[in-house]
Amino acid sequence: MKKILLALGLFASASSAFAYDFQIDGGYTYLDHDYDRIDSNNQVDLKGTYYFNTVETKNVPLQEAAFFGHSSNVYVRYAYNNLETKNSYIDDFYDPETDDNYSEYGSFETESHSTGLGIEYFLNSFYLSGEIGLDQYKSKYNYSAVSQTTDEVYSYSEKYDDDQTTYKAYLGYLPISNLLVAMGVEGYSGDDEDDAAFGIKAKYVTPIGQSGQFLNLEAAGTFNDITNIALGADYYFNPKFSIGTAYNYQDDGDDTADAFAIRTKYFFTENIGVGTAVGFGDDLTSYNLNATIRF
Repeated sequence: MKKILLALGLFASASSAFAYDFQIDGGYTYLDHDYDRIDSNNQVDLKGTYYFNTVETKNVPLQEAAFFGHSSNVYVRYAYNNLETKNSYIDDFYDPETDDNYSEYGSFETESHSTGLGIEYFLNSFYLSGEIGLDQYKSKYNYSAVSQTTDEVYSYSEKYDDDQTTYKAYLGYLPISNLLVAMGVEGYSGDDEDDAAFGIKAKYVTPIGQSGQFLNLEAAGTFNDITNIALGADYYFNPKFSIGTAYNYQDDGDDTADAFAIRTKYFFTENIGVGTAVGFGDDLTSYNLNATIRF
């Protein structure tokens, strides 16, 4: 979280020499909602990346080695999210068929599976990226009606499924080797609706001073009926250790929401790193643990 690993980073080595072709990233996030009715909400993320050319890590932040090397790659990703609510009172109602009054209770369960296959390609000063994915949503509403006369319980449920094909494509340019600016499109196509949004993103990593410190700045946004903006910054004390922050904002035309996070990453060796983050949003706090393995 935002208070750990600081001391460890002060003792990390200033440079390293290591090369890798594969990378696996995994993370677990627990989302703590202020809304008492939500019982649990968890997410697991996995990503595997293969680089066409070996990635060198000497004298650069280990987390940013692929960006500094303009390392073209293909990747596959998967995310699983599960949310469950407590069985809670909804309302009272009268049923004329049984001539009885009932108290209704309900709970809600939903899970989503998101998969994607993508590519990033650097060609001299140009950048191309694309991804095709599939999001699958499954929801179940559980209801029970308790007779106020006999205490007899009647239970029933409703299920809903929805699949969406997702896609995104970006074209970018690097005016200098450590600055990327790209624009493109992100969208989805589902059973009930389609949508596409204009997207833009930028990334800049620069050394600070002569002692091996670096600064990473990131910005991204998609703009259509819903506006999403994401900002991030990381300070690298040395090639192994960083502390950063992130900010996300969303506006759907009716409501706005934002979230702020503090994050950190530490590489115990050149090929094994761990990270953590804590986020604060509207009626929500999130806690994340993640790890990176390279070989």
